[in-house]
Amino acid sequence: MGTERLAVEMERKHGGNVVLHVSGSLERGTAALLEGVLRALRSDRSPITVDLAAVDHIDAHGLEVLLEAEADARRRKVSVDVIGVRESLRSGRSRLEE
Repeated sequence: MGTERLAVEMERKHGGNVVLHVSGSLERGTAALLEGVLRALRSDRSPITVDLAAVDHIDAHGLEVLLEAEADARRRKVSVDVIGVRESLRSGRSRLEE
């Protein structure tokens, strides 16, 4: 197993909307980073977009973080959108099959 890496870059758009640009592997060893960033933004009522265009792998832990963020946003009546999911992640193909 290689070294898992994840980066989360936050951008605040004009008007206050927050975009989180996520890159790397969103999995067991890295998901806590995105979870922490999302947790830190809970007091912010601005809409949040999570851009996964540069994510090359998501496991169950990463998916759990995204689903929990969506559920939390729904309870707080704020918007969290996930965009940029690669087709290979949607189809469930592994990195080895690509």
